[in-house]
Amino acid sequence: MRCSRSFSRRLGVLALLFILAGGLALAGCDFLEKSPKGELTSDNFFEDQQSAVQATNATYSVLRDWQVHVFSWLGVTEIASDDATKGSTPSDASFLLELQNKTFGPTNGAFGGTWAGYYTGVYRANVAIQNIPSVDMEAGLQERLMGENKFLRAYYYFFLVRAYGGVPKITAPLKSDEFEQPRAPRDSIYALIERDLTDAIDALPPRSAYGGSETGRATQGAAEGLLAKVHLFQEEYDEALAHAENVITSNEYALLDDYWTIFRPEGEHSSGSLFEVGAVARESGAEGSSQYAQVQGVRGSANNGWGFNQPSPDLEASYEPGDPRHQATILHPWETLPDGSGVVAEVNPNMTNQRYNEKVQPAVDAPGGSGNNTVNIRRLRYADVLLIAAEAAYETGDEATARQYLNDVRERAREGRSVTLGLQPETMSEPLAETLGLAGSAPHVFVRYADEEGPAAQAGLQSFAYSEEPVLVENVDVLESVDGTEVTTREEYRTALSGVSAGESVPVEITRVQQEESGGSITTTTRSMSMTVPAEELLPDVTAGGQALLEAIWAERRAELAMEQHRYFDLIRQGRAAEELDGFQSKHTVYPIPQSEIDLSGGAMDQNDGY
Repeated sequence: MRCSRSFSRRLGVLALLFILAGGLALAGCDFLEKSPKGELTSDNFFEDQQSAVQATNATYSVLRDWQVHVFSWLGVTEIASDDATKGSTPSDASFLLELQNKTFGPTNGAFGGTWAGYYTGVYRANVAIQNIPSVDMEAGLQERLMGENKFLRAYYYFFLVRAYGGVPKITAPLKSDEFEQPRAPRDSIYALIERDLTDAIDALPPRSAYGGSETGRATQGAAEGLLAKVHLFQEEYDEALAHAENVITSNEYALLDDYWTIFRPEGEHSSGSLFEVGAVARESGAEGSSQYAQVQGVRGSANNGWGFNQPSPDLEASYEPGDPRHQATILHPWETLPDGSGVVAEVNPNMTNQRYNEKVQPAVDAPGGSGNNTVNIRRLRYADVLLIAAEAAYETGDEATARQYLNDVRERAREGRSVTLGLQPETMSEPLAETLGLAGSAPHVFVRYADEEGPAAQAGLQSFAYSEEPVLVENVDVLESVDGTEVTTREEYRTALSGVSAGESVPVEITRVQQEESGGSITTTTRSMSMTVPAEELLPDVTAGGQALLEAIWAERRAELAMEQHRYFDLIRQGRAAEELDGFQSKHTVYPIPQSEIDLSGGAMDQNDGY
């Protein structure tokens, strides 16, 4: 399903035309643009309905920009958290390492970049909001376009207020004597966001009302869901619950049965997604793609990614035994890329962390390279709304409802299974099978991860292990049968456990393969082994109450939304950043205002405390 292609393709072309209007786009790296350039300006551009649509498309187009949802943004939202490390090689992009280590200051380039990018979005929304009401056009479309721009302005400001606290509140294009703007109080920014989203809820159609060519535009559900999140961040739990439940009871959204599918092309703009940034390969000069996936792609010849923003060992250790989301989130060397090409992620000895974000890997066959990819940026999912509702219900004293929404998310994550052997089964790639001397036999499944204290480890199963130099497999347990059923695929593994109950002892047959290097040659040994593994309940329903329930909701947010750029701001609002993040200090609850912006303000802006 690629129903977003039409809107995304037109978005790139029309946004380019709109940018050429000069006064409608920023020429520099800050929002203090002082004069329009070119023949078109906001005074003469808005002449008809088409111009109103073009202006709105230009507000959307910022979402794919480098400064908005790519390099620096990944740093301030993800690399700064405990879910990720900087990635790439140790010396590459040291300013991102400062975010990981909490040694950053006001001159760190990540802050100037995101500030400029998000205020570009605010600026374009302001131009559209100011001028669209005067355009002679179809009234229903006019109302919708105003709602879309208000939604987007709220989206841009929601990042700014969480990242920097109080920021300049700009709701119209600035006049020549208004460029030196002070910071507005944080509460004032949140009030603007709430008004914009309330207006958007009234103006936007539901998801089901959009035709295929318009899929990807903001909807009523997107505005309602984002408003629920805005209230959650302000600890306004009654309001957060009300808006989240409006989304839940709208019958416009549902959890996809397969978590893996969410992040594949068939999962784009699905019933499980409230808002995502569409991306398509460039066609005929249109700028439809984003480098969001490229910078996180496997570094090396596999798909020529940059290898930044890598899942951390801490994230990997946080999953419950057998949680399928672990497998769908973290891509390891020797595994095949998720695009179905069969290409394997290679071991890169130059990398200090051999993990990648599996949710966003660019396709190997992307025309023109991995920078021209079709990976949409999922920004608000239905599962997030359910967990917002769970947390808000808990905070309002309704623990039964909180457990219901929490367990709805956990039920989907089980993939229809009820038990686990405490391991992650992984399909063996052809290169790995060849390396182990198994290429001539049937397809194989191996144990990627066995919980150190879980039933698999207790039974003697071992996690996959390899060395980087020389590249060889130190140990791998290949599953041959489970409960008497031959296992050659992950699907067969799941089927073999379908009749097993928690507490049963399950017979497992494996082939253990080990390699050693000596004198420049590699020796491979294999042996067949039998063992019995006790089955445990997979992601059991949470029955706890009190603080244990709240912590279960927080843990579920981490497992469900990992590597989707939510964790850092979640930890801050939960008051847990200091205990979870190395080097975190009280001043880090907000980032420093970029020093360049303070200088440009002529003293109108002050710096956040501690910087």
